[in-house]
Amino acid sequence: MSKGFPVVLTGCLLGGGNAEVEDEFTTEQQRLLQVYGDSSVDEATRYRNVDDLAKFYDKYSSVLLLPNPLSERAQDIFRRYKEEKSHAVEVDGVPAQGGFWAPLLKILIVQLGVELASEGIKRATAS
Repeated sequence: MSKGFPVVLTGCLLGGGNAEVEDEFTTEQQRLLQVYGDSSVDEATRYRNVDDLAKFYDKYSSVLLLPNPLSERAQDIFRRYKEEKSHAVEVDGVPAQGGFWAPLLKILIVQLGVELASEGIKRATAS
């Protein structure tokens, strides 16, 4: 994991941001960095955190400035994941088995999470 990644992301909320939002952002960002940036974390843990990573990206993507190809890929993967989840059938509150896209999208999100954590984010906010 890049040592500069947590420092850059910690300061990446929009200027003059709300302290509560900043604390929430920092706490979740640190947790996700631990999950996706630490090579000793097992794949099952990464898969269990896919929904949290998707929610984090959805909530904070506007303040993260990623390199364009990575940003486009992340937007596409998370958009498809959201669409797939919205169509998922649940039985007693648990997603029904089957389907091709959801597991494939989870694999792509885990790989994306590892890439985001390993590359770091050079510039995290717009002015």
